[in-house]
Amino acid sequence: MHYHQVAWQAALWLGAALLAGPLAAAEPRRLTVWDLPLGAPATALPPPDAFKGFACGSDGGPPLQQLAGWSTYAACGRDASGLREVYFEYDDEQEYIARAHGRVEELPRLAGTAELAFPVVVSALFDDAGILRAIRMVSDPRPDYRPDQGDGELRSRREAYKLGSFLAARFAIDPRRDCVAQPAADGESPVGQVFVKQRCEKRAAGRRITLETRYLRKAGQHDRDPTLDTRLTRGQFDSATRLEIVLETMP
Repeated sequence: MHYHQVAWQAALWLGAALLAGPLAAAEPRRLTVWDLPLGAPATALPPPDAFKGFACGSDGGPPLQQLAGWSTYAACGRDASGLREVYFEYDDEQEYIARAHGRVEELPRLAGTAELAFPVVVSALFDDAGILRAIRMVSDPRPDYRPDQGDGELRSRREAYKLGSFLAARFAIDPRRDCVAQPAADGESPVGQVFVKQRCEKRAAGRRITLETRYLRKAGQHDRDPTLDTRLTRGQFDSATRLEIVLETMP
């Protein structure tokens, strides 16, 4: 852990201790996407050594060109909204410390880049002036294919759509007021008896919050092998959650 990260985290821990009272013990924590203040310039964000794996983003997908940190956002191309997406990952120092000391019960909150043990891809989106205008969180299917992630008890890709309910609660999204169940497209079908295809949108405090969840089979996906009806397929479903928070009005 570098000096700048220590200083930043020390300030967070001290603030938490003062708010909680003199008898409370400040518990170390790693920084996450929620620690990025919308409307701030790249130079005012937490120091890059508080995170890792900086790269140009791909609309919530895998990383592209590697970056040195927030300040190199201009190396990334503009997306459809004109913003430049910077992919990043959460720092893993505390995860390795927990592993070294055999504290496996701590791994669900420390392993990988995850939200409530759901693996996620997170990114920060900047305008041309270097102002953070949006953050994005998309469920990440990759840990399903990494055997070293099992002891972290991360949730599987099949459960990824369930993250949507936790995020809806975090931002007080009302399903009846803010959400629309979308119809199935051609070829889409339920997984068993469950079909989820929902889009929610809420505006609050100058921000637009968009939350999308899916749990379905896409065209060409089946529960049974089309060539051998007695054999069940594996992994042929789409389960995903996608959250975007866009700053529409500068503070």
